[in-house]
Amino acid sequence: MMPRELLLSEMARSATDEESIYMTLTLSLFRELQLPNQDRFDQLMRATQSLTLITRQVLQASPGLVKILRYCLAPVISQMRLGQIVGLGTTESFEERQATPTDGQADRLACWFNDYLDRERFPWFANPAVSPTERRISESFAKLWTVSLLSDQNTATKYRTQRKERQEQAIVEALRARGLESQASLGPPASPRRARRKPGDPPRPKVAAKLGGIDNVHDVQAGHFVKEQKILGGSQKKQTADVTVRPTLEKRLFCIEAKAVGIKIDSTKRLKELNDKCTDWNGSALPIQTIGVCAGMFNSSELIATMKLREVPIFFEHALDRLTDFLCDGLYYGATWNPSALFPDVSIQEAEVALAKIKTATAETVEADDSPAAG
Repeated sequence: MMPRELLLSEMARSATDEESIYMTLTLSLFRELQLPNQDRFDQLMRATQSLTLITRQVLQASPGLVKILRYCLAPVISQMRLGQIVGLGTTESFEERQATPTDGQADRLACWFNDYLDRERFPWFANPAVSPTERRISESFAKLWTVSLLSDQNTATKYRTQRKERQEQAIVEALRARGLESQASLGPPASPRRARRKPGDPPRPKVAAKLGGIDNVHDVQAGHFVKEQKILGGSQKKQTADVTVRPTLEKRLFCIEAKAVGIKIDSTKRLKELNDKCTDWNGSALPIQTIGVCAGMFNSSELIATMKLREVPIFFEHALDRLTDFLCDGLYYGATWNPSALFPDVSIQEAEVALAKIKTATAETVEADDSPAAG
């Protein structure tokens, strides 16, 4: 079983690894995004005559320019907020799918961009009579400034997506290394192809369409796992599990939630998400064991409360062999899983205080500046 000293050691390793992953991945993403964003800026300057001609016609001819124009404003405006101004939920359709705005939408966009353009960043508006050399220098700095703003925001949104994918892929690779296989679609293996129906044969019974989620243990075949599937089976919220595993013929599912935390204050929010899913799945008609895989900066007392009181085993991304030992052999850090015996030096009262903090945490509400897939 895991003593407190081992938990703290695992947490320290996890925090160090997370810092390294953050710096490596974000720097790579930032550099990768700079070139296409520079191209966007150059296209914008040509189409608008250095931002002096932002019109309905320009925006309808090149809707994708809305993206870079948002970052030419003071302050920068989000897709959702700007979309609301033109009567839409978001401007994503213009920016990513090149949908053509209507005359009214294009007029409102052009008006907003002209009114809130960051004229200090583009000083040729205040002094159009500068020398050609001064103009080239000011345009160069304006480009660097704008491209940096956009690349920085895109890096933040892409990092969240890629960090989650990286963590889930690490789990998948660990499962495969232990002999578990990915399952392409829910349900039992496909039946052998039947002989062609002959004239006079009774009609074949129709096969009911499979619901978009797991509502039966047998939706996951023994020795297999599936990714990103909703848990139905009578659960109230029908939440999605990152990875659902059925390692043996036993009629039980293991729902794995991957949580990476780069800032310790977010630990409580991520563990609230894990605990909320555990509550939902415990109330379903399916036999489910919720599992957490953590990476980064977590609060030790909250991890202990989640394990001890909610009976959710916690593993770390850098030691996924411990996860597969649990799934395939029923061992948690070398011993039979017994959450009530974990951390005897932590009283039930202490654990309940930490769990209450998790339960009362408020979900973060962040206005998205770009879709996670923005490029």
